[in-house]
Amino acid sequence: MELETLRNALIQLSEEQKEIKRELSKLAKDRRLETEISSNCLCLPKEIQMEQQKLNSELQEGKEEGCTEAVPKAKEIEDEMQKLVLQNFLLKATIEKKTKKIERLQQKLKRQRAKLASSPLA
Repeated sequence: MELETLRNALIQLSEEQKEIKRELSKLAKDRRLETEISSNCLCLPKEIQMEQQKLNSELQEGKEEGCTEAVPKAKEIEDEMQKLVLQNFLLKATIEKKTKKIERLQQKLKRQRAKLASSPLA
């Protein structure tokens, strides 16, 4: 009877370990995607700077030409910059959450491996 209980526990641990590995695999894919997103986030400040330069250039052209079109365009560019800043913030928050989840699952997997290794059938 004891052997049967140990066998069932070992099977359950094995299934849990497989599930954790599947989750880690999925999270690894997510992490790769997040890395791509993160590298894109690093580009956002440069994009914002370029937009600001473009805005300044258009404003200067508007002043020189006496054009009133630059003001609405400047507002449009400013709105786009705000959207980019918000998007950058949200992406960073998502990356942090996913990273924490990956770390928790890795710790869980370590515990399961240790539990499996210390089992009498190992």
